Amino acid sequence: MRLLNQGPTSHRREGIYELLLALCLLVLVSFAFPSISWMGSVGYSLIALLLTQLVVLKMSKRTWKDKLYQLLGVVALVSQLVWVITPVKWTMTGVPLVLSWSVLVGWSVVRLVEKLAKERHVTHSMLMGAAAGYLLLGLTAGLVMSAVETIQPHSFTPLDVPAHGLSGGDASVLDSAPVFARINYFAFICLTTVGFGDIKPVLPLSRMLSVATGIAGPLYLAVVMGVLISRYSRELGGGKGDQHSNE
Repeated sequence: MRLLNQGPTSHRREGIYELLLALCLLVLVSFAFPSISWMGSVGYSLIALLLTQLVVLKMSKRTWKDKLYQLLGVVALVSQLVWVITPVKWTMTGVPLVLSWSVLVGWSVVRLVEKLAKERHVTHSMLMGAAAGYLLLGLTAGLVMSAVETIQPHSFTPLDVPAHGLSGGDASVLDSAPVFARINYFAFICLTTVGFGDIKPVLPLSRMLSVATGIAGPLYLAVVMGVLISRYSRELGGGKGDQHSNE
């Protein structure tokens, strides 16, 4: 019966979960190996495009909110590309990125949890979607923190940046990949509430971003674990009910 209930939409949604997780892992790998750091920007761009595909699974039922969500994904993609290709000294190019990505991923996580809650069974694709949502929170926090570092240099210390900060030259964001890799590392430290203390936020905005990231991580885990446990318990209860009926 489970196979019969899975239509094309279900298979496509599962494929998006798996692809989203793969893209998140790709960005993480790019931070681990500086020689392929350029793949991180490509990964972020593909993530922005993929997130908007979560709403086209039911094209006939698209609402104005779905259209607004897709438009937000395009804005986030464009703002990320502009931030990457422009010189870091153009500090204001990071502002649209901070705003658009914060809203897009916050909205995306809510939609993702809602879709996971509607799944009838705990499958490997559902688990991949849950894991992808968690990684997406960390990667977005890292991207937003990186943009904040270009808007307000020395927001995080120590990062081994030049004395004049990142905004003092004509270099692009891609030329500062090692610095942003460290910021993304710090973002995941905040998300997991580990707190090694090797990097510290020193300005008010960077501190509040760190606090928000530290709150979002445990909150996401609590909500998703609740959804997974309830679905798994329902499956066990349903299985026992079928067994008793057969007896």
